[in-house]
Amino acid sequence: MVGAVNDSISSAPCGDVPYPPEVLDETLNRCGRARAMTVLTPVKPWYRLQGGTAWVRAVFLVARVKTQKPGDIQKLSFIHFARWGLIRRIPDLGQPEERLNQPLFMFESNYNGTFDEYIDAFAHILTKGMSLFWGSSYGFPTPRPVAPFKHYIHSNEYVAQHYYSAYPTATTTMITSALSLEASYADFRALAQTLSPEEFVRAYRKFLTEVQDKL
Repeated sequence: MVGAVNDSISSAPCGDVPYPPEVLDETLNRCGRARAMTVLTPVKPWYRLQGGTAWVRAVFLVARVKTQKPGDIQKLSFIHFARWGLIRRIPDLGQPEERLNQPLFMFESNYNGTFDEYIDAFAHILTKGMSLFWGSSYGFPTPRPVAPFKHYIHSNEYVAQHYYSAYPTATTTMITSALSLEASYADFRALAQTLSPEEFVRAYRKFLTEVQDKL
C-alpha cells in the first residue's frame, strides 16, 4: 500500500486542522478497510541534545537494532507498515530542488481500523518510542494524555494524493490468517476426496476445531 503526499495541499499549523477529522478518517485517506497516514513535523535544531536531528539519527540507529527482535509493535497486528524518516531536501521531481533550512520528521503508515484506535494503541503500547521519535519536533505534546497527541497528529497530517489497496475488503489480520490456513486447507481438501460422507462430517468438524483461531 502507498500513501503519497499531495503537493498542492498544505498542512495547517497546530491548532488549525485543515480538514475535519471525520473527513480525513473516513473519506480522503481511506481505501476499503485500509487507511493511510502521512505526517510531517518540523524538527528542532541539530545541536539540541535531547531533540533535534542528531538525536533523531541516534534514535534511528537504536531502533534498527531493536526491530530485529520481537517487540511491542508486533502486538499491533492491524498495522500494515509504519515508517519514520528525516527529510533534509526536496528532490527535483517536477519542482525545483530545495535544501530545507529546517528538516522535517516524516511518519507514514497504513493500518486497519479508525484513527482513534490507532493513536490510542501507539500512545499506550509504544509510549516511550513515540516520545523518543516525536520529541524532536516542535509542538509535540507527549503521547499521554492522548487527546492533545491526536490533535497534534491531525494538525500535521497530509492528504494522500493516490492510494491503492490490493485487498480493500480485507484487514492485515484476515490476510495473514488466510495465508497460514492455506496449507492446512490443502491437506484437508486432498483428504476429503477419500472419505465417505460420514467420515467427512467427522473430519470436517475436527478440521474446524483445529483452525478456528484462523477463521
